[in-house]
Amino acid sequence: MIINIFIIFLTFFHGTIYQNLNTTFGTVKIGIVLPNINPILIYWQGYQNSAAAVTNALKVAKKNNTILERVNFEYVLTMNECVSTEVAGLFFDLINVQKIQVLFGPPCYRTANVAMNIATYYKIPLYLFGTSSLQEITDFSTYNVVTSVMPSYSDFVIGLARLLIKFRWTNVAIVAYESANKLGRCGRFYDQVNQKITQRFDQINVVYQKSIVNFSLDALKKVTDDIKKLTRVIVVCMDEIDKLRSFMLAAYDNGMNTSDYVYINCDVDMDIYVNEENKNAMIDYKSPPDGRDEEAISMYKWMFHLDFFSLDGISSEYNNFRNSMPSLMREPPFNCTTECEKYNVSSAYAPYLFDSAYLYFISLGLALKSHGTNSNATAIANNGTLITTYSTGVFNGLTGAFQISKNLTRNSRLSLSTYFNDGLNATRWIHVLVVGNDAEFNISYTDPATTIFSVRGGVTPLNVPKCGYQDEFCQPSFIEQSPVGFAFIIVGGVLILVVIIAFMIFLCIMKKKEEEKQNELWRMYFGSLIKYSDYRGSFTQLQSKRSLHSTSQTSNKQSFKDKAVGKHQLFILHTEPIMGRIHEVQYHLKKKDMLHLRQLRLLDNENINKFIGFCLDGPTLISFWRYCSRLSFIDILTDENLSINMDGFFIYSLVKDTVEGLNALHNSSIGFHGNLSSKNCLVDERWQVKLSDFGLPFIRCYEKHTVNDQIWTAPEILREEISTPTKSSDIYSLGIVLADVVNKNIAFENSDIRGGADEIIYMLKKKRGIPLRPVLKPAVEDISPGLLHLIKDMWSEEPGDRPKSETVKKLVKEMNPGKSNNLMDHVYGILEKYAANLEEEIQERTKELIEEKKKADLLLSRMLPKQVAEKLKLGQPILPEQFDQVTIFFSDVVSFTTLAARCTPMQVVNLLNNLYTTFDSIINEHDVYKVETIGDGYLCVSGLPHRNGVLHVKEIALLSINLIKSLDSFTIQHLPKEKIKIRVGMHTGSCVAGVVGLTMPRYCLFGDTVNTASRMESNGKPNHIHMSYDAHKLLSEKIGGFVTEPRGEVLIKGKGVMETFWLVGKVGEDPADPNNGMYADYKKESS
Repeated sequence: MIINIFIIFLTFFHGTIYQNLNTTFGTVKIGIVLPNINPILIYWQGYQNSAAAVTNALKVAKKNNTILERVNFEYVLTMNECVSTEVAGLFFDLINVQKIQVLFGPPCYRTANVAMNIATYYKIPLYLFGTSSLQEITDFSTYNVVTSVMPSYSDFVIGLARLLIKFRWTNVAIVAYESANKLGRCGRFYDQVNQKITQRFDQINVVYQKSIVNFSLDALKKVTDDIKKLTRVIVVCMDEIDKLRSFMLAAYDNGMNTSDYVYINCDVDMDIYVNEENKNAMIDYKSPPDGRDEEAISMYKWMFHLDFFSLDGISSEYNNFRNSMPSLMREPPFNCTTECEKYNVSSAYAPYLFDSAYLYFISLGLALKSHGTNSNATAIANNGTLITTYSTGVFNGLTGAFQISKNLTRNSRLSLSTYFNDGLNATRWIHVLVVGNDAEFNISYTDPATTIFSVRGGVTPLNVPKCGYQDEFCQPSFIEQSPVGFAFIIVGGVLILVVIIAFMIFLCIMKKKEEEKQNELWRMYFGSLIKYSDYRGSFTQLQSKRSLHSTSQTSNKQSFKDKAVGKHQLFILHTEPIMGRIHEVQYHLKKKDMLHLRQLRLLDNENINKFIGFCLDGPTLISFWRYCSRLSFIDILTDENLSINMDGFFIYSLVKDTVEGLNALHNSSIGFHGNLSSKNCLVDERWQVKLSDFGLPFIRCYEKHTVNDQIWTAPEILREEISTPTKSSDIYSLGIVLADVVNKNIAFENSDIRGGADEIIYMLKKKRGIPLRPVLKPAVEDISPGLLHLIKDMWSEEPGDRPKSETVKKLVKEMNPGKSNNLMDHVYGILEKYAANLEEEIQERTKELIEEKKKADLLLSRMLPKQVAEKLKLGQPILPEQFDQVTIFFSDVVSFTTLAARCTPMQVVNLLNNLYTTFDSIINEHDVYKVETIGDGYLCVSGLPHRNGVLHVKEIALLSINLIKSLDSFTIQHLPKEKIKIRVGMHTGSCVAGVVGLTMPRYCLFGDTVNTASRMESNGKPNHIHMSYDAHKLLSEKIGGFVTEPRGEVLIKGKGVMETFWLVGKVGEDPADPNNGMYADYKKESS
């Protein structure tokens, strides 16, 4: 009967052979035993959703070991529903008839021992997977051909026992529930616990053990009552999550929900490995629910979760494999379609079948390699002992990295975790690697009180409570013996306590009110402040200039907008200016800080700048100080507009006020300045020094300081030898500030140090050689030498060598170089002299300004017409203008090129300059505007920009006659015998005039009239005035008084034939006058 069933299975499942034809090493037959009928067995490890794991493992193994490509593999598949009475016959047939060389399965724990014995007898490698791990195999070393890739329950129990011993939980109760739907796993675990712990771990005492069958309320009440009397450590294993919930609720109802109780939920279904369903076990999924989910979930607090664990977790390859199983089963050699189509994912233990097959194929490949290229795969595969020798070590499979021990079993990994409230996630605290009968712990916490036992108040639960399991170690207290007396004591004590508390509360309230009242002295609200840039009121006080500054509008130092940059910003409070110091830090004030602010607000001294208050509700923290109009030492010492010479008394007064201010701070409740520099030594309108920006150490310690701010800082602070400023460090800073005042420049500016402030700070931090200090070069002569020695003492390297502020104040007081004790009187005397000098200087500057203006006007009038120049000075635009009638004059020097060839360039320039200077002087006598000169050409116009009716033709005619006459007396300096002759052309017509260009602007003429005048000149004769018909007509008909002669018609380039005339002279002139060269030339031409 067994053989018939076997043959049917073989036929139904495609026989026994699937061959790889490309082979040279021989054939290896692989036997596979799987269930295919029982739906529960199929879900976990059935044929329909598992078998293809073997062929898929071969594909992966071939990629890693190519020698397997030369081996032919045949598959022999048989089915068994975990029936142990049939397994022996099936195995004998597979080995003796089918001649298999390796067997995968059976996956059931009931048949594992039978298969192991037969495989060991025939030396056939057997690779176990699935629930075969539930079977306890006492001595794996005798089965030298049997390999298991499953973590075992035996290891699970050993890991559990080692954890119990680690935490000293040696009195233990064990409860379990076994379900056939879950393959009875908790039942097998329960058996293993009893056997292993009893035999191997004498330290652990199992005081109670129960495999629960009845889950009624009464039955569970009985179980929890028994446990409560015997232990506080309960190991729980339930195959169904609803049974676990019922048990935990029973424990909750019995008061077993305190930090004394430890519940270890043993999750033996390997869901971390096989990704079984994951639900919140404390949720009631029935309909309708019982409404006790919140109570059940509260028990998670006292529960630990112990499960199998993989270091790699669930990989993407794992998920891809499970999801691709249906498609793999449709491929050869299985070709499973109809029967497998309802399974859309692999079985739960199919990944372990993959790891078993992969382990075998890798081992076979290694064995083949070790025997060389002429190996016989069939012969080697028949040697099961040889194959399994290569199956030990560390391998990477679908279930993560695993290690096969020398006994051919997998070293199991466990994890102890605590639950999240959702019951689906947990925090893993201890990883356990079981090796043999021992365990290695990998603990992920350092302080158990704040991690694994944090929900228990940081206390590790005891094995036996202090009072025992039933309070047998604790005697009744006074409360229990005399409850009435205790009640009277309590009532009396409570009354007294209430009175005391009420009185204390009253005192606290009064104290708090007083503190709030005091805090209002310094507290400022951002809404009551106005930024200077937004203020629109009167600024009489703000706008007053310092008396020692010039009234120049370019004084940037005194510009109010410059007072609102960087870390300081000007605000208005009730029309009064105050200076805000921006603190770009986040800080919450403490009580001691508020006390400090009250002390700052109450501090008052004539040389200490008044602290106005502190703002907490602004965009940043802001401290407010009284505004000093003359700003700081930095502004005074670097102000080039300071119109007063700082003499010895002036410097002494600044020094004296600074010293007295610091001394006042040192003797106040504030104690020290901590931030002293020339930047916060301010000067008010009365020229009195006031120290500002002191105190607030709780804010300043968080602020960043630039290197430019640190040049006044004591070396011990720069080196971080001290964390808080001291009075001694203030004295050092005072020495640097006084050096600034004496030298009248910023510290170290008169030194030859390269690299700027960064290099200075670096050298100050160094503690080798001579310490770096500013060079003392007094800016005035009458500085007391004692002051210079005192400054050097103040910046001593050792804090203990620096004088105290009282000593400094006393020494400075003895150095007064003048009779006056009041700097204001001294300044007013200086101002009187300054005012007198200033008045004289203003008058002198005014005269110079007038002269310069005249020069500028003259230059402008020579470049442009007067009317145009006046418009330009007024900023008016110069638009092009149309003139209906003007007369234009053109002239050039006759034979200028020949003449220029006989001269050097410099002589040519001098010649033209002398000639045109003569012409310019004549132009000034006429209503004529000289437009330009181009080389030897000379262009003039009359009638624009000043319109003069028809007189323009007369003005040009007279100009032309006078210019030719002037040549009679003109001599060339380097050619005294040569005479200059010019050709003159004139024409009357319309034109447009306007200023062209911005750089070197020109008043230019445009129109045909300009061209015609040019043609008259070019077609003229030496010392002749050639005029057009239009000019002649206007001159003759409208003006008269001139002698003209017709020239006749002349061909003019670009104009055609034109009738032109010669202007001979004025009526009444003597043509015989020998001084009139123009008539002589005209007579020559006529004759």
